[in-house]
Amino acid sequence: MRIVRRLLLIGVVAVVGAGMILVPVKTLLGAAEPIKLGWVGPLSPPGGYADGQLMKDAATLAVDEINAKGGVLGRPIQVSYQDTRGLPEEGTAAAERLISQEHVVAIMGEFHSSVFLAEMEVAHKNGIPIVAVDVWANKITAAGYPEVFRVAPCQALIATQWGNWMVAAGFKNVAIIYEKTDGGQSARDVLLPILQAHGVRYDVVGADLNQTDFTAQIERFKTHTPPYDLFHTIYSEAGLYPMVQQAHSAGFAPTARTGISNTGGPATTPTFWKNVGDAGKYLVTEVVGLPKAKWNNITRAFVANFTKRFNSPPTPQAIENYDATYIIVDAIKRAGGTDPKALIAALEKTTWVGGRGKYSFATDHNPDWHYHQFVDAPVNLVQFDKVGQTPDDAPVVWPRSLATVQYTYKRPPQ
Repeated sequence: MRIVRRLLLIGVVAVVGAGMILVPVKTLLGAAEPIKLGWVGPLSPPGGYADGQLMKDAATLAVDEINAKGGVLGRPIQVSYQDTRGLPEEGTAAAERLISQEHVVAIMGEFHSSVFLAEMEVAHKNGIPIVAVDVWANKITAAGYPEVFRVAPCQALIATQWGNWMVAAGFKNVAIIYEKTDGGQSARDVLLPILQAHGVRYDVVGADLNQTDFTAQIERFKTHTPPYDLFHTIYSEAGLYPMVQQAHSAGFAPTARTGISNTGGPATTPTFWKNVGDAGKYLVTEVVGLPKAKWNNITRAFVANFTKRFNSPPTPQAIENYDATYIIVDAIKRAGGTDPKALIAALEKTTWVGGRGKYSFATDHNPDWHYHQFVDAPVNLVQFDKVGQTPDDAPVVWPRSLATVQYTYKRPPQ
């Protein structure tokens, strides 16, 4: 009996005929029917494929960790990864495929608001929970769908930080280029009233999703009177790279007279530096995560494990997806199964601590974007002061409560 008890601690004893066979728990887990999750995001152009790949890698890391520890409810987690290419129609097709063919119990991911808006309609129609990872349009959670949860900050939270930073940094006349997508338009619409309230002048120009030549807009900005003191780009696509290069080559920004900033995410990836080089120095961008000084043990372990496995530092978007994977698995465990309504109820009661702090989802509708939003999603602004610098190593300039330097914006020398 002592031997049997000891064996039970490390595996499962199966009796076959007169013999006794030790079956490792890991073997039984592999034989169990997997719980299927779906992932959506851009893995190829014209979408933000660099961010999408890092998000996918983070989900893979999380799933492997979870399965190595026994999965959930005695079953392994299996994820079907779908490339949406940054196109809404591809997102619709991917969500329909995941639900009707793959029979997933929940979906996570996405980097583009316009694509997620299409995906969440499919999830809503089928009653399947979907967790938005790095999409910021207010109307995602404002739709009030019970299936939709968001771990990323929304535009209302992000724009407040940007507007307050611009005022604190003393900018008076801002040139803005935004991408003509749901995410870009949402960012524009929440930022402009903040600038108006503080008396900051601005000029706004829209750009198509696939645009790569911004010379005409930049030259018009450069010759404007009075001169612009900030070039703010609302762009989540790879088109940001030529935009930054062209602004630098034209002598428009960054200069001692005109600063440069980007909201949207592409400036936080290693691909940014590979494409822009010296032109990226002095750019300000947001980090949708905790600054390095505020990392917890989960954050530090994730960064170390991700870097070792994928030979690349993770982005804020990556750790969002890492945490989102664990949040869904935590809900499955607390729900005791994969019934969609039970999963939604469990997600609403989330109190899980991850690499970006303690998660919870609001259940009120005041304001409308509050519903199922992670309201405490961290956001800080950093300014690169070295070529090739990671967002985690860049100086934090805003908010002042998290700042690691005295200045709010460092201008290039004359």
